[in-house]
Amino acid sequence: MLTEKKLIQIISKVVGEKVDFSSKAVNIENWDSLAQLQILSNLDKVTKGQSSKIEVLTGASSVKDIIKILLKRKLIKK
Repeated sequence: MLTEKKLIQIISKVVGEKVDFSSKAVNIENWDSLAQLQILSNLDKVTKGQSSKIEVLTGASSVKDIIKILLKRKLIKK
């Protein structure tokens, strides 16, 4: 199962810089629409297709928001 730590590692790798729980797309230059798609694609792989069924995930623009959404769907553990 996906963990918060693994999620942060995925996002960090995609945007090319260290992120944390409070990181937001507006504060990270490389977190653009392409990076968002890469993050979602990587999440889909890790969650075995479950995250692609969550439409609101496409609009999540912070680590905190993504974690909240995944926690609600029980796709991530702390």
